[in-house]
Amino acid sequence: MMAAEAKAADDIRQYIASGATAGLLEEEKGQQSPLMTAAYMGYPNVVSALLTSRLVKAHINDADEMGLTPWIAAVFSMKQTLWTCNPAVLDNPFKFIPMFVTQPYYTSNSVPPYKKARELLEAAGATHDMAQAKTVWLTACENQSAATKAKVKASTDLQKTVQDIGAADLNTQVTKLMQKAGVVK
Repeated sequence: MMAAEAKAADDIRQYIASGATAGLLEEEKGQQSPLMTAAYMGYPNVVSALLTSRLVKAHINDADEMGLTPWIAAVFSMKQTLWTCNPAVLDNPFKFIPMFVTQPYYTSNSVPPYKKARELLEAAGATHDMAQAKTVWLTACENQSAATKAKVKASTDLQKTVQDIGAADLNTQVTKLMQKAGVVK
């Protein structure tokens, strides 16, 4: 994954250096911009490459209809927290397993990808509004547990909070699966 992300970032830098701008912003209502997608996926090299464009930087705080900005998307760390936001994901192997197998990229990377994406966005001038991030999380994550909701409301760093809860929720799920398989009692 790291090699593919690095290659994508190099391609984007070359594209931007050529003077091209097509496709750098969201094309249609309801779609995400490449910057939003890169932040949402936790690809800091791609975030960095996109931020070499003045056009992208000028739209760094663009929000979707839900209020999600690239900075908030990075804070949410969805590839590490989706099951915390929406616990039903744990019961859907078509959603859970693809996310589970990518966890080493997010948890074993020497530079935590979502943290790095957030830092890059902040350094480039992204508005970092923790209160707005909490509001969007609480609105979007309708099925989160009451305990998660309370921790989110009390959080001073939403990214750390939801990543910690996400790791605990994932550990609980893996333990349950191992118990079910008879590997652990």
